[in-house]
Amino acid sequence: MHRMLIDRASGKTWSIQRNDSILITSTGGRKSRKKQFENAEQAAKQMEKEIWQRLKKGMIYHNLEVSAGEPVLQLYLGKGYTGFLPFVPIPGTNSSYVGYVIGQFQREEIYLIDESGEKQVVFELGENHLVYDMYYCPHAGELVLNDCHSIRGYEVKGGELKSYSEPLHAELTVGNTLSLSSDRVLWYNDSKLIVYDLVKEKVICQIAVNCEMYGGHSTQLCAALSHSGDKFAYCTNSREVRVYDIASSQEVVLPKSIHAMTTRIIFSPDDHLLFTQEQYGCSDLLVYDWKAKKKCEDWQIGETRSCAIHAGKGLIAAYNRGAVRLYDFVTKRHATTIMIEHVVKSCNIAFTEDYLAVYTDYGCFSLYAL
Repeated sequence: MHRMLIDRASGKTWSIQRNDSILITSTGGRKSRKKQFENAEQAAKQMEKEIWQRLKKGMIYHNLEVSAGEPVLQLYLGKGYTGFLPFVPIPGTNSSYVGYVIGQFQREEIYLIDESGEKQVVFELGENHLVYDMYYCPHAGELVLNDCHSIRGYEVKGGELKSYSEPLHAELTVGNTLSLSSDRVLWYNDSKLIVYDLVKEKVICQIAVNCEMYGGHSTQLCAALSHSGDKFAYCTNSREVRVYDIASSQEVVLPKSIHAMTTRIIFSPDDHLLFTQEQYGCSDLLVYDWKAKKKCEDWQIGETRSCAIHAGKGLIAAYNRGAVRLYDFVTKRHATTIMIEHVVKSCNIAFTEDYLAVYTDYGCFSLYAL
C-alpha cells in the first residue's frame, strides 16, 4: 500500500509505503527511511497514525487511481466541535457542502469541497450557531439548514439567508425531521410537520403531530420525504411509523417489529421499502414493506450508526464500529465492506455521484472509491 500527500501551499510532498510489516517514508522525494515492525497489523496502525499527523498539518491525500474501498481523498478540516457533522453532496457531482464549527462555537463556516479537496468558504454563521443537518435543492439553488432548530435557507448565488421557522422548544430539541426531495422540503415546527415547495415558495402540506417522550428522556420525532416527494413517513410513537400521502391526505399505519426509538427513516429508491434506524433497546437498521405493513425478514443489516442510499447504483450503506457495509438492493445481500480511516466513534456518510463521502468525528472529510 502506498500513499502520497501534498501541501498545496508549498508544493511539498510526503509519501509512505507499507510492505507487509515494513514502513518506508520519504519527504519531497529525498532519501527514504525504512522501519520494521513486529507484524503487518502494527505497521498498518502506524501508517494510519503517520498519515493523520500530516493531514493535521494541512497536507491533502488525493489519488483517483485507487481500488474499490480505498480513499480517493482525505482532508482535515480542523479540531472544532464535531458533534453533528453536517454535509450534503451536490446531486450529479462529487462536490459537497460541508459545515464546520470554528473553535468553541465562535462561528460555523459552510464550505464547498470538490473531489480534489479544493475548499472554499461559501458563507458563515456567527457566534453560537450550530447546523445539525443540511440539504441542497439545485432547482432553487438553495441550501436548507437546520440551524439551532431553526430552519433556514441560503441562496447560493444571491447570498441571501432567509428564515423559514422559529427555533423549536427546548423539550423538542431531539429529532431528525429535515428532509428534501426534488423541490420539496419537510421540517417540523410548532407541533406540525410541514412540506414546503422551494421553487413555488409555498406550503404544500402540514399536519399536526403529538410526540412521545421515549423512556421519559428523548423526544420520538423523525420524518422523511419519499424519493418521489408525494408522500412522507414519520415516527412520533416508538411503536409505529406512519406514511402520509400528500395528495389524498390518507395515511398508512405501519406497526414496528420492535419497541425502540426510531432516529432516522429512509425510503428505498422506488419508495416501496422503508429503512428505519433504531436506538435504545435496538440499534439495527430495519427494513419494512410499508404497503404490506410488515418487516422484510430477507434483509439482515444489523447495527447501524449512520446510513445512506445511492439510488443510481442501487446501494445502501450502513456504518458501525469503523466500517461501512454496502448492500445491494437487487440481491438484498452484503456486497462489500469499506474500512473507514481517521474516525473515533461516529461519522456522517452520504453518496456523491461516484464515491462514498465520509465526515468523521476526528474532523476528517474523505471520499472512498466504490
